[in-house]
Amino acid sequence: MIRILEIAPYKYLPARTGGEIGIADFATYLGRYSELTVASVTANKPEGPLPYQLWKLFRDSRFRYLNPFYIGPLKQAIRNQQIDLLLIEHPYMGWMAVWLQALTGCSFVIHSRNIEGLRFKTMGKKWWLLLQAYEKWVHRKAAFSFFISQDDAEEATSRYNLDPKKVGVATHGITPPVTIPDKQMLRQQLIRDHQLPADVVIYTFNGALGYLPNQQAVRMITDKIYPLLEQRTNRPYVILISGKGLSADVVEKINQTNGKIIYTGFVPSIGDYLAGSDMFINPVVEGGGVKTKVLEALAWQKTVVSTASGALGIHTAVCGSKLKIAGDDQWEDFIALMLDLRDIDMEVPSAYFEYYSNDNIARSAIAVMQSLVH
Repeated sequence: MIRILEIAPYKYLPARTGGEIGIADFATYLGRYSELTVASVTANKPEGPLPYQLWKLFRDSRFRYLNPFYIGPLKQAIRNQQIDLLLIEHPYMGWMAVWLQALTGCSFVIHSRNIEGLRFKTMGKKWWLLLQAYEKWVHRKAAFSFFISQDDAEEATSRYNLDPKKVGVATHGITPPVTIPDKQMLRQQLIRDHQLPADVVIYTFNGALGYLPNQQAVRMITDKIYPLLEQRTNRPYVILISGKGLSADVVEKINQTNGKIIYTGFVPSIGDYLAGSDMFINPVVEGGGVKTKVLEALAWQKTVVSTASGALGIHTAVCGSKLKIAGDDQWEDFIALMLDLRDIDMEVPSAYFEYYSNDNIARSAIAVMQSLVH
């Protein structure tokens, strides 16, 4: 088996957010096909045994990204464990991978979950050009770059002048529920919990709501979607918004909708909300990478209505009619798709589950990494 040392320099266990789940699942499935060690932060708290070695090397201080004293123990681990390949999550510790490559001869690959420079550009950060220049340098030093989507792979290849033979896709995978719970039972549970009318249409949105793009999406719900729905439909409806970190001013706006929008806070089983609802909406208009909340909703057989930005990077061809997309800021079109309930009971195509299978993604990535060391 190939021996891999992965650097994931942030907390991802227990996995709760989409990003954390993506890191955790990728490592779990890579561990099935490799001898994997993940160097990460001390704050990680696994909830059970892992199919790889978790090395709590990095302190939780933000200065870990710049600390050269981690080079020593990493170099020793590469030599003692006879590591074949370094894998870094995101480009931020790319400087460290370049240094380790020079010291040990061990090549490195990158797994990028966003084009970080562009992501911060969309968020209005003035320093995005500096990050883009650094990101380009790291990718050009790597033996191979995995991106989260074909869109990102093509954009980075062009923007950073990368060798197409050294670029590929290792997308965010899914682990679908073994069985879909009884929708009607969970629907009735939501109706009871939130005191809703029996014939209500239940829409859901969830995410890490302290993250600016998700918070902006909630503002789109309160400021754009809610007023238009009030004009366009007489049927009872509710939009259930779940997740931690929503700002007080947005919560206040939600409280002024007379129960048409309900903020649930964090819910321990988002699957129950997805299964019991009629449709998932994703009015995200900024940020980068694949919106994992959309992939999760589709895995639960939900019809998803998304903005174009919210669907970037998703392989729409395998989603069938279960993913409906309106142009950014085309809220009239977005509402029309929300009110079209004809496909809500259709199943997501099997091709979707094949393409986004965590196991298939890991096996493909391992095949590429094996080719780099043999």
